Amino acid sequence: MRLIIREYLALLKESKELDRLLPDLLLSMSIPPISHAQIGVRQAGVDVAAVGKDPGTGKKTLFLFVIKQGDMGRSDWNNGQQAVRPSLDEVKDVYLNNNVSPIHIKLPKKVIVCTGGDLKQDCQQDWTGYIKSNEKKGILEFDFWGGSELSVFIEKYLFNENALPSEFQSKFRKTLSLLSDSDYDFSDYYSILDELLLKRDYGDVTKVSVQNKILKSFRTINLCQNIIFFWSKNEDNLRPAICCSERTVLNAWDLIRRYEVYDNKKISSAYLDIYGSLIIVYNSYAMKVKNHCYLKNGFSGSNYDYILECALVFENLGFLSTSGLLFLSQYMLNKEEGLLDTSKVIVDMVKNYIINQKSTYSPCYDGNIIDISEAIYLLHFFQEYEFIDNWIKEMINSIAFAYTRMNKYFPIHSDNFDDIVDLNCAESVDKKKLFELSTLIPILSQWCVLLNLDDTYLLIQKVVSEHFPDCTMQIWYPDEETDSYIYNSNASHESGNTEAPVDLSISIDEMKERIHLVQDKTITPDKLSSCKNGLAIFPIISSRHFRTPFLPLYWQSNFVDGSDKGS
Repeated sequence: MRLIIREYLALLKESKELDRLLPDLLLSMSIPPISHAQIGVRQAGVDVAAVGKDPGTGKKTLFLFVIKQGDMGRSDWNNGQQAVRPSLDEVKDVYLNNNVSPIHIKLPKKVIVCTGGDLKQDCQQDWTGYIKSNEKKGILEFDFWGGSELSVFIEKYLFNENALPSEFQSKFRKTLSLLSDSDYDFSDYYSILDELLLKRDYGDVTKVSVQNKILKSFRTINLCQNIIFFWSKNEDNLRPAICCSERTVLNAWDLIRRYEVYDNKKISSAYLDIYGSLIIVYNSYAMKVKNHCYLKNGFSGSNYDYILECALVFENLGFLSTSGLLFLSQYMLNKEEGLLDTSKVIVDMVKNYIINQKSTYSPCYDGNIIDISEAIYLLHFFQEYEFIDNWIKEMINSIAFAYTRMNKYFPIHSDNFDDIVDLNCAESVDKKKLFELSTLIPILSQWCVLLNLDDTYLLIQKVVSEHFPDCTMQIWYPDEETDSYIYNSNASHESGNTEAPVDLSISIDEMKERIHLVQDKTITPDKLSSCKNGLAIFPIISSRHFRTPFLPLYWQSNFVDGSDKGS
């Protein structure tokens, strides 16, 4: 485990990576930070300040951390952005004279250069000479925490037996070793989350000791998901990082929901770090795939089998759409224009992705409506009505053609891989048995109603009447119990109600009235703990991750509230 941590530390950068990890480590060492690194604010050489007992002397000490990236060599000592000596001089001449709080002035000071790398031999004499010239025993001392030292501390304080028992450490090592296997389902990591977050009884959360146990678990799993992220980047495949980070965020929220610690500042802060890691993962994914969105078959190539291409294309459509909605959600919370700009960039990526990946017009599973709905939901915020209209028309015509003319390549209702192989490859199953039910078509029809796409709604009516008269149209709705399941499983298996059959022969006005009437039998967004607490993106993430049906409240609430389309 120490070697794994050591390798992870070597990959960390100074800004937003090592300086995010260090405060959690210090808290676990009972050295609480009193200031954190801030971009754009003069730090006077100090990235993180903390006060606590020195593990070496046992004395209460003011720790001043200077964070650098990578190895510290002779070339890094005096010159360049990573220069160490100028930072140390600034700490000595500026911070210690101007920035130390009066209550800490009499404490011993320890300046620590912190990096994920090593102190190189060619810099050893410069470092030793600087310490001899500036150190005052018991008053001002210096130390170096490199990757070797940090990995020992992390293993001792964050990966100890209390936070991550040895059997979990074994599962975590197995997770990392199998990340490059495309068939791996991350079950070992999910098992760790299950035991730490879903099954563990933490007891009375009013007790500080219990709150500290939750904090410990949150910090540990955040470190775990970040290690997985860096391993995934090293493997040039971010899919494992997305799946593991999504599960971490959802399961951790389930713990907050169960213990109702929404207002606990320390736990909320630790949780936001977990959520922030997911945002970083999705941002890296969006940057990685951006150029591919603008290439014909940029995700699948030209020789992919239909089944494999369809699965790949719709999964990435879900990833892209979720990333856009994630940044849009953050913009709505923080009103930072940069987040809105990022969302606009991803919307353009999604549009070009759909244009260049023709499989997006030919879904192979009924469950692909989850990814499709996420994309439509994102596009509708930016008033891309014409694009949505053309896409839905193409899909409906493609499904009708595939079913009636080709007798395969249409969205089967079972979402079972064996069934799709039997239909499309072995041709050993009756197509009617795999198209007895549909959620995809009625949900598309209701999107048309919401967005006033009247002609396309009439097209769906015509296609259903002529080609799918025996197919039962249905839509799943959450209920009061859904919040207990949606962050840990496919909530439709344990909760909710299904409207069936959904009659698509009725007029647009009648469909609008039906949508109004069904609201009395379903829940409002505030019945979901995440929505109530300003995190309405979580059920969307759950839909993508656990394949819970996309909640109708995301399109119906706008319509029922009387909002204009695009609101």
